[in-house]
Formats: sequence, C-alpha cells, structure tokens
Amino acid sequence: MITVAVIGGGPRGLWAAEELLGLARERGAAVDLHVFDDGRCPAYDPGQPEEWLINVRSSVVRTQLGSFDDWRGVHDDPFPPRRLVGEFLRDSWAALGEHLPPRCRFTRHDIHVERIEPQGERWLVAGLLADEVLLATGHAADWPGALSRGQLPGGVRLIESPYPVGNLARIGPQDRVLVRGAALTFIDIIRACSPEVFIPVTRTGQLMTVKPEVDAEQVRDIIDAGQEHIRQVADMPGLLAVLKDTAAQLLARTGSTDDDWAAGIAWRDLYPAIVERASYAGRDSLEGFGELARRMERIAFGPPPESADHLQELIDAGRVDISHLHRGSEPLDGLARELGATVVIDAVIPPPGVVPGTLCARLVEQGLARIRPGTRGLDVEPDGTVVGQHTLAAVGRMTEDVVLGNDTLSRTLHDVIPRWARRVIPGPQQAHGIPPLTARLDPWAQELTSDLPACRELLAEFGSPVNVLDPGPMPGNIQELVAAGADCGVDTRIFFARKANKALAFVDAVRDAGHGVDVASENELAQVLARGVPGERIILSAAIKPDRLLELAIANQVTISADSRAELERISALTAGRRAHVAPRVAPDPGLLPPTRFGERSRDWAVHLAGPVAGVDIVGLHVHLHGYSATDRATALRECFSLIDTLRTAGHDPSFIDLGGGVPMSYLDDGQQWEDYQQARRAVLDGYATPFTWKSDPLANVYPFHQAPVRGAWLREVLAEGIAEGLVDRGLRLHLEPGRSLLDGCGLILAEVAFVKTRSDGVPLVGLAMNRTQCRTTSDDYLVDPIHLTEHTGGEEVEAYLVGAYCIEDELILRRRIRFPQGVRAGDVIAIPNTAGYFMHILESASHQIPLAKNVVWPAGTLDDIDI
Repeated sequence: MITVAVIGGGPRGLWAAEELLGLARERGAAVDLHVFDDGRCPAYDPGQPEEWLINVRSSVVRTQLGSFDDWRGVHDDPFPPRRLVGEFLRDSWAALGEHLPPRCRFTRHDIHVERIEPQGERWLVAGLLADEVLLATGHAADWPGALSRGQLPGGVRLIESPYPVGNLARIGPQDRVLVRGAALTFIDIIRACSPEVFIPVTRTGQLMTVKPEVDAEQVRDIIDAGQEHIRQVADMPGLLAVLKDTAAQLLARTGSTDDDWAAGIAWRDLYPAIVERASYAGRDSLEGFGELARRMERIAFGPPPESADHLQELIDAGRVDISHLHRGSEPLDGLARELGATVVIDAVIPPPGVVPGTLCARLVEQGLARIRPGTRGLDVEPDGTVVGQHTLAAVGRMTEDVVLGNDTLSRTLHDVIPRWARRVIPGPQQAHGIPPLTARLDPWAQELTSDLPACRELLAEFGSPVNVLDPGPMPGNIQELVAAGADCGVDTRIFFARKANKALAFVDAVRDAGHGVDVASENELAQVLARGVPGERIILSAAIKPDRLLELAIANQVTISADSRAELERISALTAGRRAHVAPRVAPDPGLLPPTRFGERSRDWAVHLAGPVAGVDIVGLHVHLHGYSATDRATALRECFSLIDTLRTAGHDPSFIDLGGGVPMSYLDDGQQWEDYQQARRAVLDGYATPFTWKSDPLANVYPFHQAPVRGAWLREVLAEGIAEGLVDRGLRLHLEPGRSLLDGCGLILAEVAFVKTRSDGVPLVGLAMNRTQCRTTSDDYLVDPIHLTEHTGGEEVEAYLVGAYCIEDELILRRRIRFPQGVRAGDVIAIPNTAGYFMHILESASHQIPLAKNVVWPAGTLDDIDI
C-alpha cells in the first residue's frame, strides 16, 4: 500500500484525491490517502455572502460527483454564488469517502502543515511518513507586501483581509473605506458592506472591465485558427501578432468597434493555446510575457456582469470614488490622512509563485526545491514533480509562471494532476482490463503465451483467430470431483457437457479417463459414438429431441433424459422391441427452488410411472439446475430421493441421480480483484466513477469469475447434511454434467492485431482479426484480462477497446476498456486465456462468410478432428 499526503483541501486537492483514487479503482492499487486541510481557504466557504459570485462560468465546474450545474439543478445562471460551489465541493469530498476503492483508505486532517522533512525517498508530514507528497496549498495566507498596522496613522482601523466575511462586520455606514487594490477582491468588498464611501487605489490606475461575451459559434473558426497559430509562434512578437490579428478579425466579423472587447475575447478564447505555449520551457522564449498577461487579464478575466453593474451603480451614486484610483503607489499613511479614511482594507492578495514564509519557500531555502530562473514559480515537471525530487510534487498557484493559468475550478487547461496520479499509480506493467482481472494460467498456457514466435506460427498456419486446445488439465479436473465424492462415500461419475466445447479432443480425454459425455444434438451424439464412447456412458439431455435423434440414442443404449411425460411416450413408441434407457427429468418444487423450463414435477412423474412403460427402463432421474447453489442442489436431491423411493415401490430400478447443470470454477486466483471489479462497477452505476465499458454497458449478466467453493470443495458441500448418506443408503450413483469446470485451463484464443486507430470522437480502438461471436457466451462479456504479446517496448500508454471484423457499430470483442502500458501495434498478438468452456463455440458464427476459427490441439499443433 502506498501512502500519499496531499497538503491542501481546496478544489485542486479534491481533484488530486479523486484522480488518485479513481486510478486506484481502475488499476487495482492500494492507496492510503491523507489530505491535510487547515480550512484557511475561504474562497468557497459555504457561509459567505450570496453576492460573492464565482468568476468563471458555472459550466466549467465539475468534480467526480458530476457537473456543478446538474448538482444544483440550474443551467441558466452562469455566475452563481461561490458559497454554492463550496457546498458542491463539500458534497464532492463526502462522495469521495463514500466510494473508496476496496484496497484504499482516506483520512482528512484539520492540520496546518508548516514544513515537511525528507526521510530518504519518503517525507515526514505532521507525524505521517508518506511515500508521495503533493503540495496543493493554493494562495498564501500572508506575504511580505501585506499591509501592517504600522503603515497607518493612529485611529485608522486596518482590515488585513476581507476573508472571512466577518472581518468586514466592523464597517459601519459612517466609515470612509480606503481599499488597496481594485481587482476581484475589491468587487467582493463592495458587495458585502455599505460604508459612506469606498476609495480604491491601485498601481495600474484602472478597474477591471466586465467579462467580454461573444457568440462562440459565430467566431469559432477564427478562434480555432488563432489557437493553432499560437501553438506555432516562435517568440513574443509572433504571439502579439496573432493576438492582434485575431482581435481584428473579431471586430470585422461582429461589427464591433470596441478594441478592448476584441482584445479581451482574443486573450480569453485563445487562452488554452497560450497556456500550452507559455508553460514550462515555452515561457523562456516569450520575453515580457508576464507584463502582457497582467494587462490582458484586466480586460479578459474581469468580474461577472452582475458584479460589474453593481460597481457602476455605486460609482454613479458617489459611493465608490475612483478619482484617486491611480494613487496606489503612494504611502498609505499620508493618503489615508488626506482622504479622511477611517478604515483601510488590504485587497491585494498574495502574489503567485513562491511566496516567502510559506511551506514551499522553506523547501527552496532548504535546497529541496528551486524557483525556475526568470520566473516567480516553483520549478516543476509537466506531471507536477518538483525538479530535483522524485516523490514530491506541486500544483497550482505556487507554480505560476512555470505553469500558466492555474485556474482553481477549471480542470481543462492542464493535465498536471492526471499526469501526477499516473506517476504515483503506474498500474500493472502488463496489459489489463479496467480494473485488472488477471487470468489464472496453466503451465502450458504460460509457456505458449511467453513464446511469441510460436503464437505467430499458429496464426500464420491456421489463420486468426485460432483456438488453442490442451486437454491435459481435464483428467485432473475430473479426478477432483470423483475424489470429493469418494471422500463422502459416493460413487461419482462425470459426463462432460459436450455443448461447452465442440472439439473432439475433449471427448477423447473423457473417454480415456473412463467417464462419459452429455450430448444435446444428433451431430454431437453421432460424433461421440464415432469416437468410441459406449452408449452407457452417454446421456442425451437435448431440450428438443427429433425422432432421428431418439432412434440413434435407443439403438446405442444411450441414457435419454425425458423432459416430459409426452416425450417419454414418444420414446416408448419408438422402441419397437428394443429397450430404451430413460432418466425422467424432474422439475423441483417451485416453492423451494426457482421455476425451471426443464422437466416435470415429481408428483406428475410418480403418477405417470405408477406402472411399467412399454420398451422403457427407468434407469435414473435427471435434474437440470441453473446457477451453482449447493443448497439448491441438496434440496433437489432430497426431492429426487422421495421420487426414487416411489419409483422403486412401483417396480422400477433407478440406479443414479444425474445433477445436470454446472459445477462452479474460478477464472481468477485473486478474489480481491473480483471484489475490486464489483465495487468499480457499483461506483459507475451510482453515477460516481467514470464508465470503463463500451458505451457505459452495465454488464449486468456475467459469470462469477471468482467464487468459492469450487469443484471438489463445492461437491463436498452438496453432499453434506445427510445427502451423501441418502445416496449411499439407496445404492445410488451421483452423475454430474460439468462443462466449463472440466475445461478449466484447457484452451485459449489467439488473435492478431489488425489495426490501431481512434473512433471519430477520439476513443482508441484496437482491431482484432476475429469477430465477437468467437469469444462470447450467453453472458454479457468475458471479464478475464487478455494477454498482449509483442516484441515492442517503450510505446506510449493507451487505453482502448478491442473491436472485431463484423461491419456493425458495436462489434466488440471485449466490452471493458483495456490498458496497454507499452502501447499496441498492428501485428501484435492478443491471447484471450481460459476460454475453452463455453466461450469459443456456443455463439460462433460464419457471418460475412468469414470462416470459423480453427481448433488446434496443443502441443502437437495439429487440427482437432472436428475441423477435418
């Protein structure tokens, strides 16, 4: 488990926590996250005045909880109160705690962190030893340029900061308030109190202008072209030329004559490209950029219209006196005396970059970090890592100048935090689904998937995809069940469910192990008989049994599962002097077990079999059960015991009960991974986590890829509590019809990567030379991670969907997003492991006349006889 400390609980600290835990959820990582929040960030205090508005459009405000506008249910109020944003952030923190990934912990500390100390590659943070630290402290609480009481004449009250709003409560209607600064903080002040007059002073001598507005669609082509040109400029004159040209085009397009308006729109709407061009080393070639940015921010990022209108009303009413606006450089003691100020408010916030007295500044003083030459900002890499460190990162205001445009609420200008999270949570180095579900591989499969040339040879000879089959694990899977039955004193016989895989190599393996086969069609039965499996070791369980199929079964003394009384009479009519071996199929009491389409009720069979049936020997009973519940099977067996006793009294001689339906197995060794997947899916369904499936498919119907107990241990549970004794006392054998669990470890699919591209909206796609029916069962998806075989390393990470050959939009091989840490290329090989049981054949199709996958027996490397 990695211990991470995030210092700062504002919007960026929240983003970092969400990104980190989101990656932990998607990559199966264990994180112990500690957030240190001293509550000194009042900008989004839910208790602040309704009139204090956010200064970006509400549509950009988003957290993992969703969009702010959806949360508040309002979409036509672009500049709402900041207190509402504070409530949204508070709810977002709460949601974070409610949706923790299973392997993760989260603790929030109400502590002000003054310093951190290196401990090798780790850091000591307020008594916590952290593997990784992220500084997200936002605005400094104080700075050397702040006003002090000694700078003012006696009798003049100093308010060092308007935040929290209670600091302004001492201002009365008789006060004359001198305000140092006339930017957004000044806008807040004039909306929170009502003195006789406000007198703002500033070094620039200018107020901010109202936010410029324009119809985005009307000028989209101008802005798109301008952004592309900005990314390519070589120097400051080039940047200025693009800005001027864009502003001129805006004036011409809209018919406006307001140069400031056009310049403000140009700066604001080209800003994403400016941020990209002027951050990190890009700033070095833009001499004078800082001064340009300060000038342009006044006209591009001014107050919302409502706040600007309020300011103008106060100016018009004489409540705001701007006649001294230009005097911000004069000593305040003399200015306060001259203007008769009774209160002075410092509305100049601490500057960006490394501010003396802060935690960040102390790191610089200790030589643990540096200010980038020519800037005010902490020197960091694009993933936020502090230059010279490996486990310390910083984001936000302290990095300004190095990283341009550290907007508090927007998550679109930079990808520093996602990059940081990916560094901290690198994830598995092999390809994996989101989240990882690592296959259990038998030795032969491990060996083959480690041998790329061998896989390529198979694909070259037999085409893509190819089903690679190894019956080797099958006898062990059979013996596990037989041994479990023997431990309980029960004679257990295995009948391989042929429908799970058509390959005849598996029929041979079961035959040679001395067990039988369950067949469900005429072709299956004819093929099994042709492989030398004797009729007494075959059960016919087909749901539909044409007369030709019944004739073949009767002629070869195959046990027939009679699904109904009517079917039993058809069997009797076909015997023609022969004896048919029949096991009536019992539908258990629907009051005790789920209703089933298979079989008939015990009471109906008891009445129908009260005497002999011409040409028919009742050799046993058959039950077909859905799911894997051991309790359900015990319930069904008890009901069958009663019917067995009744049938024997009526003169029949049944010798077995056949429990049709599956025997459970696990595809995964790591049960925690399965819990991780379930939790990740729940988080998506709750609307909290980012969907990780194609078109947000909920994958509501999937196999339990990890479960316990399985096979032998499961059978012991079935036979507990008197069931084994019931079988032994009656001299009954137990027959089982597993398919999937016998084929555990017996096959995998190889497919070649045909292409790598993106969907029209940019979603990455990896095309495989196969179609979706070649790895699909009746469930929604196969949830075991594929194996990526390639000789290439060091490629760019990509998360993509595996798509196939059919010409339909939703032609997905696997519906989970797959992460390729080293990238993926055409010609690479994808192995889909442990697919022999049901996933290869049950839904396969030759649509488009694309040939079906060949089935190759491994390690001989020869075609299975089914394909000859």
